[in-house]
Amino acid sequence: MIYDIRGRSYNQPKLWSSPLVFGNRAYFRGGATPAVLMVDNVMAADAGVYRCRVDFKNSPTRNLKVNFTVIIPPNRPTIYDAKRRDRTKLVEPYNEGSNVLLICEVEGGRPRPRVTWYLENVVIDDSFDQRDDGLTVNTLTFPNVGRQHLNARLVCQASNTNLATPETKVLILDINLKPISVGILTKEKQVSADKRYEVECKTTGSRPEATVTWWKNNRQLKRMAKNFSENNETLSVLSLVPSVDDDGKYLTCRAENKHIPDSAIEDKWRLNVHYVPIVDLKMGSNLNPDEIKEGDDVYFECTVKANPKTHRLVWFHDNTEIFHNEAAGVILSAQSLVLQSVTRAAAGDYTCMAANSEGKGTSNPVSLLVRYAPVCAERRDNELFGALKHETVSLHCSVDANPALVSFHWTFNNSGEQTEIPPRLYSSHGHTSTLNYTPTTDMEYGTLACYGENVVGQQKVPCLFQLVAAGRPFHLQNCTVANQSLDSLYVECVENFDGGLPQTFLMELLELPSLTVRYNVSTNRTPPYFEVRGLPPGVSYRIDLYAVNAKGRSDVSTIETVTLKGQAKFTGESNSLGMSPVLASIAAMSALLAAAVCGVLAVLYKRHANRHRNLPAKHAPLR
Repeated sequence: MIYDIRGRSYNQPKLWSSPLVFGNRAYFRGGATPAVLMVDNVMAADAGVYRCRVDFKNSPTRNLKVNFTVIIPPNRPTIYDAKRRDRTKLVEPYNEGSNVLLICEVEGGRPRPRVTWYLENVVIDDSFDQRDDGLTVNTLTFPNVGRQHLNARLVCQASNTNLATPETKVLILDINLKPISVGILTKEKQVSADKRYEVECKTTGSRPEATVTWWKNNRQLKRMAKNFSENNETLSVLSLVPSVDDDGKYLTCRAENKHIPDSAIEDKWRLNVHYVPIVDLKMGSNLNPDEIKEGDDVYFECTVKANPKTHRLVWFHDNTEIFHNEAAGVILSAQSLVLQSVTRAAAGDYTCMAANSEGKGTSNPVSLLVRYAPVCAERRDNELFGALKHETVSLHCSVDANPALVSFHWTFNNSGEQTEIPPRLYSSHGHTSTLNYTPTTDMEYGTLACYGENVVGQQKVPCLFQLVAAGRPFHLQNCTVANQSLDSLYVECVENFDGGLPQTFLMELLELPSLTVRYNVSTNRTPPYFEVRGLPPGVSYRIDLYAVNAKGRSDVSTIETVTLKGQAKFTGESNSLGMSPVLASIAAMSALLAAAVCGVLAVLYKRHANRHRNLPAKHAPLR
């Protein structure tokens, strides 16, 4: 560059700058003290040794050399992670406890820059490597990043001169945080089975919000809880319906940050589930339920599962409570029932019932089948059957037996001589045998006995049938007036032996005192009952009742006096069913008169006796 004032005013110099060097970027200030060469937009090529030459008109030329150094600032740093991802862009956060590896690269700069890492305003790494490719690199290893580093600023700074502001790149730490605490807030001392409970669990400290799961032992409970999150807290509410099998199991609330492996923490609650006793009944293990017969000993075992413990255990036979009775062979011991020398009456369903504070639980029924030899199904000793000579009568012998497969035989006894009935005269089916018997002579009337037999044994006491010659029926029994109104009567009886022939029943109403038969009612209904309507009120009757067959009437059964409600039509002797007021008055007056006569006679007798005691001795009667 040339600054020339020759032949010119000092204020109007001639300036020239080589277009190949500075062009219009440079100019010279001669008026300044000292004079100054100004260069705009300095470039790296401008560096070098500059010589200032000054030519004077009357003095020697002067030369001054200046070494001009151009400092080139470095480019802005770039931050990478270990996977060469640009961390100045949005990348997933770091996990709490992990190590942060960051690489800060700075390109260019003359002289080569210093690259330094800062945490906030504190230098944490000032080591760097200047590579031959023009990159200056500082690799930062930041171990065990923690909760305290959330949103902290990591700054990479590149600087090669104090003349310019350093180049920086800032990375704000985003950290996934583990949950700090978790706790089940509602731990009841005990819960009841099949009831609903709302169980709350709270966790804090996770970022992002914790994932809360519920577990019962090792099984996760899904779709049973609702979660609510705010700030760094999460509240989970579990709808729990505990079952009997949950007693003793652990309910676990687990909180974890899904982004951080092994970040789960949990709180446990051991469930104490109260429930109605679960009762199971079994027959003794060494017994064969199909081979129990009369006289055997039987025992049952009642297994109870309960929480809390039971305070009562009750046994039932066909819904009837069983009580301890050693004399009867019934022994209750702990949770077992012993029946000694069972009879067929012991057969049926057995259950046991246990109770605790939660309620009562009843076991499954266990059926006891008792095998026994046949016995008469309907015990009616010496039941009478009437038959005419050469008339065939069918006798039905039914027995009760277990097993029910029974064989039969019949015997006939007359005057102490017993004979077997030929099998051709009777048939058997199941537990019933039918004998078709035809008496032909007087000697063929007597006692017929039926015996049954099964695998347990033979019937000990036979079923007896008394066969007699047909005759008049026996009299009716237990005849009573069941209902009585102003104009009606209802009478019922119990039938008796029919004499061996079909019978009907007859009722006669005899008006008192004349004993005139006013009404005659018959029926063939069994048991017999009679009804008469439209009777005049206030009339008294005697009622005679009969059974009738082809051989004639039975003896009479009498209801002495029945008076319909209303005024009686006659007066007569008193009876147990009622007495008219007039009769009652007469009877009372007669009783009073008799008492007065007796009193007078007693007084006269007493006077007579006293008179004889007072006579002289000579008048005493001779002995």
